[in-house]
This record gives sequence, structure tokens and C-alpha cells, in this order.
Amino acid sequence: MAMFLLTGVMFTAVIAKAESTVRLDTNMGVIEMTLRPDVAPVHVANFLTYVNDGDYNNSFFHRSLNGFVLQGGGFKFVDQTFDNVPTDPPIINEFLLSNVRGTVAMAKVGGDPDSATSQWFINLGDNSDNLDTQNGGFTVFAEVTAGMEVVDAIAALPIVNFGPPIGSALPMRNMPFANPIDWDSHLVMIVSASQDTFTIPMLPNLFIGLLAVFIVVMAKRFRVGLN
Repeated sequence: MAMFLLTGVMFTAVIAKAESTVRLDTNMGVIEMTLRPDVAPVHVANFLTYVNDGDYNNSFFHRSLNGFVLQGGGFKFVDQTFDNVPTDPPIINEFLLSNVRGTVAMAKVGGDPDSATSQWFINLGDNSDNLDTQNGGFTVFAEVTAGMEVVDAIAALPIVNFGPPIGSALPMRNMPFANPIDWDSHLVMIVSASQDTFTIPMLPNLFIGLLAVFIVVMAKRFRVGLN
């Protein structure tokens, strides 16, 4: 009986909860996001497709509104050339979690809740009153769990009006810039984006299993002592 329970404990020990994170290596530091497939499975799968296809490598943050959002996933800069991040078909809206500070949500086309593709943003403040109520709600699919200080440092940079399609809130490092502009030294680049999956042991189940083994062993010893 004790051996049976011990086997059960060993099985329980390997049962774990899988957590996926995405690591963004930027030229201002590392940002790590923990994904939430439990609340936005389509958005997480979509985001990971872009990550694992390498679409976010050599992209840059193109929109920074201090106290509001820091946005990326739209444009790349490779070999001194600006280009768009290639996009997959848009996905359905899955709004559930509020857009509070540190959460990550997908950007959308105005007036179309089911239009998210590659662009995403980090909430720099509590935007729930605004972003939870417009355009069907902006779907939160992850949260920054390490490197929020890097996000804040990027958000504190000066911004310039690049013009369409990149926009009027491009964060820039090492300002002021010279003419001609050395974009490599000024853009906030996402050098690489990579997925990492780790496991969290289900300790409560493990504890219960060990306790059961302990009780069986002690009961057996008690019976031997009475004989």
C-alpha cells in the first residue's frame, strides 16, 4: 500500500503547470512577458506564431505615449531599411482582463474589434476606463513580469514625428540626432524575441501525497508495535 502511494507521489511530482514566457532582448535591456492562454488562447497562439517565425526580430518600438502605452510589432529596421512586420490574418477579439499597468494587449483597427494582427502594446498605466470599453475592449494576453523598469526607461525617452506610416510618437535614444541620422543608434530595437516554457510543480498535490505516505508508514509501525 505504501509503495502504491509512493508511486502516486512520484507521479504527482512530475505533474506540473506549464507557463510560457516571451523574452524580448532590446538595446535598452530585457523585457519578459508571461502569457495568458487561459484567458486569451487565440491571442497567445497568434503572438507566439510571430515570435517563433522571427517576425519581431529586428523590429522596434514605434509608439510611445508616456503614461499610456508603449507599442511595437509593426515595423522592422534591417540593413538600413525600414519595413513592415509581415502580418497574418486578423484574429477574433477575446477581451476579458483589464488593461492595467504592466499588461500586454493587441492593437486593433478602430471600429473593428476582430482586427488584431501583429502589433501589441504594453500598458504604462491603468487604462481600464478607456481601453476596456472601446472597440469591444482591447484583449490582454500577457503581462510584463520582469523588466518593467526597462519599459519605463523607454517611455521616458523623447519622441519624434517620423510621419506615416510609423507615426508621430517614435521614441528615440541618444538625442539630439545628427544629419544624416544614424538610425541604429537612435531606434529602440527589439533585437530578438524568443519563447521560453517552464514548469511549476503542483506543490499542494505533492504535499498531500507525502502526507499520505507518512500516515501509512506510521500506521504500519504502530501495528507492528502492538503485535
